[in-house]
Amino acid sequence: MSRSEWVIDRVEALGRNGMVAAKHELAAEVGVAVLEDGGNAVDAAVATAFAVGVVEPFMSGIGGGGLMLVFLAERNETVAIDFGMCAPLAARPDLYELLPGQSATRFGWRAVKDDANLHGPLSIAVPGTVAGLATAAQRYGTRPLAELLQPAIRFAREGFPVSWHTSFEIAQDVALLARYPSTRAIFTRDGLPLPVFTDLQPTVLRQPDLARSLEAIAIGGPDVFYRGELGKTLIEGLRGLGAILSEQDLQAYTVRIGPPLWGTYRGFRIATAPVPSGGPTLLESLNLMACFDLASWGHNNERTLHVLIEAFRQAFVDRFTYLADPAFVPVPVDALTDPAYAQERATEIGERARPVITPGMPERLGVERVFARSLPNYGGGATTHICVVDRWGNAVSLTQTLLSAWGSRVVAPDTGILLNNGMFWFDPEPGHANSIEPGKRPLSNMTPTLVFAEKELFLVLGAMGGRRIINAIAQIVSNVIDHGLGIQAAITAPRIDCSVQPTAVSARLDSTVIAQLRERGHELLVVREDFADSPFASPVGILRDREGVLHGGANPYYPAIAIGLD
Repeated sequence: MSRSEWVIDRVEALGRNGMVAAKHELAAEVGVAVLEDGGNAVDAAVATAFAVGVVEPFMSGIGGGGLMLVFLAERNETVAIDFGMCAPLAARPDLYELLPGQSATRFGWRAVKDDANLHGPLSIAVPGTVAGLATAAQRYGTRPLAELLQPAIRFAREGFPVSWHTSFEIAQDVALLARYPSTRAIFTRDGLPLPVFTDLQPTVLRQPDLARSLEAIAIGGPDVFYRGELGKTLIEGLRGLGAILSEQDLQAYTVRIGPPLWGTYRGFRIATAPVPSGGPTLLESLNLMACFDLASWGHNNERTLHVLIEAFRQAFVDRFTYLADPAFVPVPVDALTDPAYAQERATEIGERARPVITPGMPERLGVERVFARSLPNYGGGATTHICVVDRWGNAVSLTQTLLSAWGSRVVAPDTGILLNNGMFWFDPEPGHANSIEPGKRPLSNMTPTLVFAEKELFLVLGAMGGRRIINAIAQIVSNVIDHGLGIQAAITAPRIDCSVQPTAVSARLDSTVIAQLRERGHELLVVREDFADSPFASPVGILRDREGVLHGGANPYYPAIAIGLD
C-alpha cells in the first residue's frame, strides 16, 4: 500500500548583496529595504527588531530585552551587545511566596503563589531593548535611530492584518490578556481573540499608544524611555498595577558591550553570547561532540544521536549548577568551555545512556562555592531572532524576547508597551546561583551565534524556543559542518532536545533509530511537529559559501522567512 505524504519544507533564499532572515515577513521586508537603501547590517537589524516587536507583539518588543552579535568585516571584529532584562532594585531573593511542589508551568522552579513570577506586575524585569538597539545603531550603524524607527511607527499607527498565527497566539492566552484593561483593549475584541477577518475583510491590528511611544523615542532617543517623560508614564502606570519597577531602575539600566564568547568546532571558529546566556552551554556541547567522529557515523543515526543526547545532558547539568550573572556569582565559564574539560567528560560517554549525570567537580572548575542545582524541566519561551548580512560582509545575529509568550501580559497604561516577564527566568527559591538579587540579570537561553571559516564569515544563526534553542543551534552547526547539509536542510532536519526530561525526539526520525536509542537506555518522548506548537526551537540562519553567495533558511513550521538581495 502506498500513501501520499505531506512534506513540510522551505526552499533556500539566495542573495549576493545582502540577506535578512526573520520570524515575520513584514519585519524582514523592513530590513531588506534598509539594505537596498544603502544601510549596513546593523541598520537593517535594528529597524527589523523594532518592526518585529510591533507585528509579532507576543514574542518581543520594546518592553523586553535581548542579545546581539555584530561582525564588522572591515575591522575583522566581533562584538557582543547584552541588553538583557534585569531584576528591579527592590527585588529580593524571597520576593515570591513559595508553595509546595513544582510550578505547573514546567519550568522546574518551586511553585509560586498566583504564578506571580510568570505573569502580572511582579513578573516584570527592567527592559533593555530600547537601550540595546539604540546603542547598536549609534555605535555600529550608519543611519539615525529616528529613521530606523519609522517602519515600526507606521505599523503601529496604520496597523497590519491579523494573521492566523497572531489570532492563534491571542487565543492561547486570551484569559490572561483580558485580565489587564490596557492589554484587553488592544489584543482582544470584548475579551475574545481578534479574528483574522471582520465582515469578510482582513482585521487590522492598530496600536496608537505604542505608535506615540515609538515616536517619542524617535524624537528624544533612548533617554526619553529611561530618564524622560515616557519612562515616567510607564512607571506610574505599572506601579498603579502593583509592580515594583521604579524610575531609578530605568535610570540605572546599562547595556553591556564586550567580546563574544569564543570557541572552535572542527577547525571553525564559533562566536556566541557571553554568560548569562545559552552561549557557554552551546560551546560545552560542541566541545563534547568534537570528541567523536560524528561525520563518519552518519547524520541522525543511533550512534550519533546517542552521543548528542549524552553531550547535551552533560552540558545542561553543568549549566544549571554553575551558570548565572557573573557580576553576582563566580561563574567558571573558561573551565566549562575548555576543550580539555570536554575531553575528560567525554570519556564517561559509553555505549549506554548514563542513568545519572553529575556536574563537573568544583575543584576541577576552580569554584569555591557550589550552589544547589536548579531544575531544567522547561522547554517553552517566546522569543524572536533576526539574522542579517550586508553587501560589505558585516553581519548581525540578534535575539530579543519578552520571555514567555505575551511576557507579563501587562500593557502599561497610556503607552501601548507590553512588558516582559523576565523575573520568571530567575529561580524563585533563594540559595541558587540563579536566584533573585537586585539589579541581577537572569540566566537566559538566548544563543545568537556566528561561525567563521578562519577569518571568513560562514554562518549566522539563532532561534526562538526557550531552552530548546541551545540544542537546536548545536545540531544545525553539526548538520552543516559534520554532515554537509545546506542551511535550509540543516534547519529542517528532524532534531532531538535534551533541555527537558525525558529527551524529546522528532517523530520524523527513523523509527528503527528511536528503538535503538531506547535499547541503549534512553528515556524518550516522541513528539510530532506542527504549525500550532512545535516541540523544538524555531531557527533562522544564513550561510555564506566560498563564492560569497548567501543562502537563507527558516523553520518550515513557523511563518518565518529569509529574503536575499541579488
